[in-house]
Amino acid sequence: MSNNSFRPRRKHLLNGRRVRISDLLDAGLLKPGDELFFQQRIGDEPHQASVTDRARLRLQDGREFTTPSRAGATVAGRRAVAGWSAWQVGQAGPTLHRLRLELLQDVAKEVSADQDTSEEEAEAVRHRFATLEAARAAAESGQPRSFTVREFIGLWGLEDRDRMATTQVEADLANHGLTTSPDFRAVSLDRIIRVVMLPEQEESEDEVNDSGSTVVEATADELSEEGVNIGLTLENLFPHRMSLVSVPPSASFEEAITVMQINDYSQVAVLANSHQLYGSVSWESIAAAKHRNPNASFSDAIVREARDRVFDYDTRLLDVLGTLQQHGFIFVRDDQRKISGIVTAADVVRKYDETATPFFLIGEIDQELRQLIVNTFDEETVRKACVDAKLTFKSLDTMSIGQYQAVLDNAACWGQLGWPLNRGRFIERLNELRKVRNNVMHFNPDPVRPAEVAKLRNFLSLIRLYIGS
Repeated sequence: MSNNSFRPRRKHLLNGRRVRISDLLDAGLLKPGDELFFQQRIGDEPHQASVTDRARLRLQDGREFTTPSRAGATVAGRRAVAGWSAWQVGQAGPTLHRLRLELLQDVAKEVSADQDTSEEEAEAVRHRFATLEAARAAAESGQPRSFTVREFIGLWGLEDRDRMATTQVEADLANHGLTTSPDFRAVSLDRIIRVVMLPEQEESEDEVNDSGSTVVEATADELSEEGVNIGLTLENLFPHRMSLVSVPPSASFEEAITVMQINDYSQVAVLANSHQLYGSVSWESIAAAKHRNPNASFSDAIVREARDRVFDYDTRLLDVLGTLQQHGFIFVRDDQRKISGIVTAADVVRKYDETATPFFLIGEIDQELRQLIVNTFDEETVRKACVDAKLTFKSLDTMSIGQYQAVLDNAACWGQLGWPLNRGRFIERLNELRKVRNNVMHFNPDPVRPAEVAKLRNFLSLIRLYIGS
C-alpha cells in the first residue's frame, strides 16, 4: 500500500483518533508475523505474541486481541497492563509505543509539508507535537509539566471543551501515553493540571480464537481506548482559586459564627486535617444544639453525618442532585484526596441559570427562524435548498438550525426574502451561533461567554426587527 493511499487516514491521527495496530501495519512499521515480547519481571521468561494480518496480537494459545494492553493483561494475569509500553518487537527491538511515536512524527511532517495546510496550522501541529513529546519525557523523569486547563487546550487552538474538542485532546494524549491529573475535562478552565503517564487501565474488546470466531463480545469499538463525554462535574461548579473555608473540631461557636458571617455562608466545614472531614456546622445545627441544651458545646452542633456526603471532584452533578436536594450541600474531594470545596443547592441554581439564558435565547431564535421560513417559502423550495447544500430534509416541522442556514444562504431564497442585509455577514453570524447552540445543547461544562450571549441577543433583535417590518 502506498503512502498516498492512506494519507487522509493518517492525518486523522492528529485530529482526534488513537493509533491502532492497523496503523503501524499500514505504515510498514510492523509486519504480519512479527514476534512481540513482554518481559513482566527481570529474570522471567518473556511472554510472546505475534502480529496477524488482521492487525491483531495472537498469543501462543491462539487467542487474539486488537489492543496491546488487553493482550498484555491477559498473559500477565493482571487486570491492566500498559501494553503499548510493555510489548516490544523482537527481544531487543523498539516498543510499540516507540513505533507509535515514530508514526506520529511522520504524520506531523506530512501535515506540515502538505500544500493544503497553512503555515499557521503546520506550526501549530509542530508545536503541539513537540510539547507533548517534552511532556512525556518530563513525566517519565518524575517531574511532570503543569498547565492551566486554559493553557493546555490552547495547544489545540481551543477556548472551551465541547465533546469533539475533548475527544481530539484525549486521543493525542493517549497516542503519547499520557493523561492529565486531575482530568482536564472535569475541572475549571483556570485549574492547574499535570501531564502524567497514562496509568494502566483495564480494557474491554473483542477476543478472537484461532478460527476467527468471537469468544468475548465487545461493546463499542475498543470502548476502553475511546474517549467518553464526562459531562458537568462537581468541580465545574466552583472557581478553582476559591479555597475551602473551614474551622477545626476545637473551634468555638464564636469562631464558626464569625466565619459564616464574614463569608455570608450558611454552613462551614469542620476539618480535622485537609484530608479528613470531621463534619459540618450550620446556622440550623447551632440553633438545634442550643435549643436542646442552652449550655451545649460547639461539638454538640457538629453534624457528623456530613462525612458521608464527600464526593470526588469528577463526580457527575446529575449523580448527586438527590443528595443535594435532601441535605442542601455536599463536600468535594480533589485529585489529591483533599477536601477542597463545598457545593450547595444555590451553586446548582447559579450554574443552571448560567446555562438557561443562552438556552432560552437559542430557543427563541429557532422559533423565529422556523416561522420565517414556513411563512416565506413553500416546502419544495426549502427541500431544494437543503439538497443543494447536501443536507437531508424531512419536513418543515423537523428542521434544524443547519437547515435554516442552508435555506437563508441560498441566493434565490435570500433574494425572495428581500432583506436589505448582507447575506454573507448574516450567514457568518448564524454559523457562529449554530456552534454556540451545539455547545449549549450538548452541555459543554464551560459557560457561554458574555460576548456570545450578546451575539445571541443582538441576532434575535435583528431578525425580529426585519420579520416585523
